[in-house]
Amino acid sequence: MIGCGYCVKTIRLGRYLYFWHYEDRGGRREQIEEYIGPAKDSRAREEVARRVAVYAERARSEMGRFVQRTRAEMVSGA
Repeated sequence: MIGCGYCVKTIRLGRYLYFWHYEDRGGRREQIEEYIGPAKDSRAREEVARRVAVYAERARSEMGRFVQRTRAEMVSGA
């Protein structure tokens, strides 16, 4: 699975940002949530945006390699 995003959780009247993404763990893909900071904190919001951008770029690269491998296999008849 490829994917990432963020969520806001309310804990004891406070709102907090979490970044979620998928990772390989023990041979399985798991959704991981990472605490970033208070939802009102501009640095926390910037960090979420940065992490989403980094993840998306990595996913684009991985998908590009997957497409190239698939095309090569289909041409070779594998």
